[in-house]
Amino acid sequence: MIKFVKLILTLGLLKQSILAWGSTGHRIVGKVAESYLTKNAKMQIKKLMGHHDLSRFSVWADQIKSDPTWKYANDWHWCTVPDGESYQKGKHGGLAVEKVKEFILTLKSKQATKEKKQIALKFLVHLIGDLHQPLHVGNGSDRGGNDVKLQWFGESTNLHSIWDTELIDHQKLSYTEYSSYLMLDEDRGQIRNWQADSVLVYVHESRDLRNQCYEYDKTNLKWEYFYVNKSLLEQRLFQGGIRLSGELNRIFK
Repeated sequence: MIKFVKLILTLGLLKQSILAWGSTGHRIVGKVAESYLTKNAKMQIKKLMGHHDLSRFSVWADQIKSDPTWKYANDWHWCTVPDGESYQKGKHGGLAVEKVKEFILTLKSKQATKEKKQIALKFLVHLIGDLHQPLHVGNGSDRGGNDVKLQWFGESTNLHSIWDTELIDHQKLSYTEYSSYLMLDEDRGQIRNWQADSVLVYVHESRDLRNQCYEYDKTNLKWEYFYVNKSLLEQRLFQGGIRLSGELNRIFK
């Protein structure tokens, strides 16, 4: 009986962790990206993955965190760029930028196996989304806001989780509803510009934008914080999807 209770508690904690990893946000990015893929890119992704629903495997890179054999990949989801500095490989920590570049090369490679390309695509879809979340480009002082303890409508949490999950889930929209909403006022010229951007462009954007995440005068964040940050949140979700589509269109010409 004791073992059974322990098992239930373990599964419950695992479920909470999975739910706290921002699955809705990643699926939004994937769904937006899919809407701007070329016909050829869709065809090649379907050939590689068996389908071309990017939102379906956008959360895989977070889900495998529960598998100890993937523990070495934990530092692939973030990077550190202190205020006033530019990204420099290996200087401050976090491997997201280098892994994005590596996975792009893997997907373009004629020597890489199908299995390696499948893993590369799953990670690429996820990491481009991660790097558009401002706190995934940390300042080096608080683990991307994870050490900043706050409350969200009275519930204990931290700043990173508020941006990963709470701001998105607060609106009670499915990822398909949210992605459709984000695409209502599209600017085709702006979309083409974003699709052409490199990884360092949006990494440095996140560095510059993250200070807004820290602007609050209470530790119990509620409606005011939500409304102040809603437009930034949605801009980054939309940009993440657009830039992902641009990268995939270049890979799968």
